[in-house]
Parts: sequence; structure tokens; C-alpha cells
Amino acid sequence: MKAGQISSIVQHAKVKHRYHIYVNDEHAFDVHEDILVKYSLHKGKELEPALFAEILEEEERNRAYLYALRYLGFRPRTSAQVQSYLTEKGFPSSLAQDICKRCEEQGYLDDAAFAQQWVRERMLNKSRSLLQLRMELRQKGIAEDDIQEASMQVKKTDQVEAAARLLGKKLRNRTEPPSYEERQKLSAMLQRKGFTHEIIRQAFGLVQSEEESF
Repeated sequence: MKAGQISSIVQHAKVKHRYHIYVNDEHAFDVHEDILVKYSLHKGKELEPALFAEILEEEERNRAYLYALRYLGFRPRTSAQVQSYLTEKGFPSSLAQDICKRCEEQGYLDDAAFAQQWVRERMLNKSRSLLQLRMELRQKGIAEDDIQEASMQVKKTDQVEAAARLLGKKLRNRTEPPSYEERQKLSAMLQRKGFTHEIIRQAFGLVQSEEESF
């Protein structure tokens, strides 16, 4: 990058907070308003090659950071998800890692909190087994320590109730208890979902006691 003098700065016509920078009457690069202010860019400012390179590097870093914030704005994400998203957008892996670290320090990313929230909501709303929840968190790149900590909040009664809810959906509107063959099929269904034999046994008992209470 050759040295030069900023000849003009023009605000982007369509993208808010972005500016076109012209050096020696030629378009050189675009920057976000934050970078414009940080480096005190103004008409007449001399830009040496080293400063040119630094500004462009910082602009890319800032752009990656803004991409991450927008991505996090839709719903909670994991660090692995944000890193993958940024690399898919064309940012270097090392930069994606740095941006994730920055987001963690600022409280925008918290894998441990994500794991705990995921377990609570999926157990309650989707009736997932603990095994399924662990697998889902691993797929999202959550560390084993965070998975273990999140799993500890799940009580045995939570798992029984989750399995019972699944059974309740299958047995809804029935006037007679399921036959032996039907119980075997339902048990197999719950086993495939990751529930243990003991959890399944107690879930059947819970469903039966609830039916008898009406």
C-alpha cells in the first residue's frame, strides 16, 4: 500500500455508519464509523503504508465483530457456532477465535449458561432424555465440563416426567390400558430416545397413577 493523503471522505449512500475513503483522489477503502473515529481519519490526513495496513486490519476485525453481534442478536449461540459462522463469512479462523474471546469477555457469549438454558428448555418443552441433551450439546461444540455441569441440574424426577409426557401423547384418548405388546413398543421407543429402563418403568407408573386420579 502506497503512502498518500486523504483527499475526501464520503458517507455511504445505502449502508449506515460506513464511509468511503479516497486517497490521492482515488477510492482506497471503506471503513465503519468506529474506525473513522478511532484513527481520526479526516481530509488532509497523511497515511503511511504501515498505518494503511493497520487500518485495514482493524476494519476487518471490526466487521467480524459486528457480524458476530448480529448473529448473536437472533438467539443465544455457542462459541463454536459463532466461530463457524464467521469462517463461513470468509474471516480467518484465528480472527474468528479472537472475536469469540472478545464476545465472551463482554458477556455476549457464555457456553456454560447456554448449556444450562438448553437443558432446562429442551427437557421441559421437547421431553428430551439426558442422553439426547448431552449429544445435542456436543454437536453444538460445548465443552464436556460445561455439559457435565448442565447435566447435574437434571433430577431423576425430571427425566421420569419427560418420559411420561411422551407416553401421555401416545396414550392420549385411550379408554383401556396398553397391552403387553404395546408397552413393549412404547418402551422400545423411549429406549431409542435415550431413557433408561428404570426411568421408563417409573414413567409408566406415573402415567398410570395420573390416569387413576381422574
